[in-house]
Amino acid sequence: MTDYNSNITSTNIPAKRGASIPRVISDVVDFSSTTNGNGDTFDVLPIPANSLVLAAGVDVMTADTAGNSGTIAVGDSVDGDQYVAAATVAAAGQMTTVDANYAYSSADAVRLTIATGAINAKVRVWACVISLDDGGTLSDSDTQTSTYS
Repeated sequence: MTDYNSNITSTNIPAKRGASIPRVISDVVDFSSTTNGNGDTFDVLPIPANSLVLAAGVDVMTADTAGNSGTIAVGDSVDGDQYVAAATVAAAGQMTTVDANYAYSSADAVRLTIATGAINAKVRVWACVISLDDGGTLSDSDTQTSTYS
């Protein structure tokens, strides 16, 4: 099993956005350019701390032809299928997502996990993300700005 997670360099979502506007971030992963197998993980989209992922999924751009009945799941470091349970990539087209939004108190990434066998599909991974810390420091060390009596 290989974790392709230490070299994530995507800049699709800045660490500080300045406005609580939902944003769709995406990246393309071409599995034909990797040697992958059952249990391998790929961190694709970095998610900043104090963010809410409203939905995430994959769009199969090029169907898998490796013949290993391989599947992919879409999740994160805590739950490998947080957004999409293991689904086949044998046909091109949009994969559905689970209605399971998730708030991140610390930074993480949208992760793809390979199951069953190697795949050579090409997919677009996407997530709709909103900041929960507009105007703050993106950490849990902000101070109270309202006064109550």
